[in-house]
Amino acid sequence: MTGAVVLDIEGTVSPLSAVHDVLFPYARDRIEAWIRQGRAETVVSEVLRQLGGDAGLNHVVRTLLGWHDDNAKHSPLKTLHGLIWEQGFLSGELTGEVYPDLPPALVSWTRRGIRCWIYSSGSVLAQRLWFSRTNFGDLTGYLSGHFDTISGGLKKEPVSYRRIADEIGTPPGEILFYSDARAELDAARTAGWRAVGVRRPGCVTEFGAHPVVADLAELAVATEVA
Repeated sequence: MTGAVVLDIEGTVSPLSAVHDVLFPYARDRIEAWIRQGRAETVVSEVLRQLGGDAGLNHVVRTLLGWHDDNAKHSPLKTLHGLIWEQGFLSGELTGEVYPDLPPALVSWTRRGIRCWIYSSGSVLAQRLWFSRTNFGDLTGYLSGHFDTISGGLKKEPVSYRRIADEIGTPPGEILFYSDARAELDAARTAGWRAVGVRRPGCVTEFGAHPVVADLAELAVATEVA
């Protein structure tokens, strides 16, 4: 029985290129200006806390840019990304891109009474913006909620999946998780979830014993995962 579906974003429901070739460069080009113009004071405060509190603004900027270039999952950086992307989405400069099999899958799950959630390292704000303005329109009506590394925890840790199961009020064995990352699937499985790998074009992940689909339309296969 499937009571809830939890979806990763990058490489699972959206092409990696949509994030790494569009969103990330957009944010990087604006990080320094946002910090120097005082448009993200809470982010600066958190970075200073992590650096020990003595660093100047130049050090904060260098730290954020370094984290960005290393694709680090630090919360202050993810928060800043979300703020910058919010401006881009609201101005129409940015659009969320999802694979064409996602909308019908969301419709199918909704009709069957299966709730759908998003779990990504990107901030909840960024996730909501992404799905509210996609190449297939606003998909937020099909989503019950969002989790990031702040609200859900680190994606490679089983405790994060236990926390999410408690939060959404669904037994672990009734949660179906889709991701293109083996470590995430392993963590979800350890927490008792049913985990399915998603192999999109160009994906070279070795999924091990996890069942794998190439398209979310393969719902019958995934639903039978024990």
